[in-house]
Amino acid sequence: MLSKISISILLFGFSVLSCVSSQNKSLNVETNSPAEIEAKKILGEKMMADGYLPGRIIYSDLADDCEYTIQLKDGDKDFYYVDPINLDEIFRRNNLTIWVKFNGLRRMNRCEKAAPVSITEIKNRDE
Repeated sequence: MLSKISISILLFGFSVLSCVSSQNKSLNVETNSPAEIEAKKILGEKMMADGYLPGRIIYSDLADDCEYTIQLKDGDKDFYYVDPINLDEIFRRNNLTIWVKFNGLRRMNRCEKAAPVSITEIKNRDE
């Protein structure tokens, strides 16, 4: 027959093990296999060949700044911004990564850092 101390130790051990296993599940660590990485690379090359540019939606609540801009990469280190005048509500999320096609507009800028554009096509991009 087990003593009260032994039962307490067993219950404590089970509770610790259950906490550890649930913590491992909640970490939700994303691991990309080499095949997944290669597939994303191929998709990116295809999208760029189709005329899409990879971008990131940037939100700002600063005065005299565009509320939403699209950050685009220019070379290895530099970024530039465009001001999408027709950005759909579903894409108005800070740091959302997208594929985008747009046409430049010949009109006055709404903010200093970004040139106005009209989006012709936009798609969500998974990273």
